[in-house]
Amino acid sequence: MPPERQRSIQYINVLRILAIYAVVTAHVAIWLTMATQPFVFHWWLGCWLFYLGHFSIPVFVMISGALLLDDARRESAGQFYRRRMFRVGIPLVVWTVVYLLVRRFVDHEPLSAGSIVQLILAGDPYYHLWFLYMIFGLYLITPALRTFVRYAAPGQRWFVIVLGLVLANAYFQTDVLLWDNRRSIFTMFIPFIAFYLCGYEIRLIDPKKVATRYLVLAVVLSALYLAAFSGVFVERAGGVGVRYLFDFYSLPMVFLSIGIFWAAYLWDAEHPPVQGIRRTALEWVASTVMGIYVLHPLVLTILRARLGKHAVVGANHDSPTSFLLGVTVVPLAVFVVCYLITSLLMNVPVVKRTVC
Repeated sequence: MPPERQRSIQYINVLRILAIYAVVTAHVAIWLTMATQPFVFHWWLGCWLFYLGHFSIPVFVMISGALLLDDARRESAGQFYRRRMFRVGIPLVVWTVVYLLVRRFVDHEPLSAGSIVQLILAGDPYYHLWFLYMIFGLYLITPALRTFVRYAAPGQRWFVIVLGLVLANAYFQTDVLLWDNRRSIFTMFIPFIAFYLCGYEIRLIDPKKVATRYLVLAVVLSALYLAAFSGVFVERAGGVGVRYLFDFYSLPMVFLSIGIFWAAYLWDAEHPPVQGIRRTALEWVASTVMGIYVLHPLVLTILRARLGKHAVVGANHDSPTSFLLGVTVVPLAVFVVCYLITSLLMNVPVVKRTVC
């Protein structure tokens, strides 16, 4: 394998592991924070952890763009669909069924045929599965986007990326303020197209030549954005349900996501590829990311049921120490458990395709 290819895989794998751990941590943080009195220390801590974890989804999308939009093989649309749609389609169908059963028999939600259809159309069989529906949508338009990036000039591609991010943020603000964050499987992928293209485009530039002025501009614009919306955030008691400051398309999150992707790319360019057991471990953990993503809410649900009231002891008793232990120890435990389960499932031929 050429050194360039080794670098590419390793840097992508690092991002995958970092992003999935951020997802698990964010979901643990939201679980604990929702039971906490607003504006106390650990409420702020939980909110920040939850919102900072939002970088993970754009990073996952940029990873897909970096890998899939480079059409070196010049495969047809039909060849692409045959190769890729089953990779996401099988987990999508299987875990939709599994989590609808979880809703019915674990969460004890009354489900009818009509409500099931509504949940699926909203990409909400469970709170995390929307991501699979969104990725499926991006895969559908990938052949068309490959044609665009093949023939468009770099300036044209960057114009589309910037315009897409601006429009996505405008949509996000309008959606939160007027439409109560409604979404549909037919459109939820559209705001992420800019991130998808961005992942491809970043790999074409020299990471060492990114000027400091862009970093300064990102910090200034993020500070202005936070200042503009912080009043509304506090006025409405903030929290995980009021996403005025952070969502996937807000300026701070856009800059953070691109910055993390770029930083991993830069680190990869400046350091030799890891070898030996570290490389093997990196590749194996990265291969379990899909399984960890689809499994971790189920593990969290079981954990909450087992712990009962003790699950939110830090929140209920206003103990910053207990809360801090919760948002550090629980994500690690859930990550390890999901990793072990996924590693086992990957060795069972019948279910392997549902987790990798």
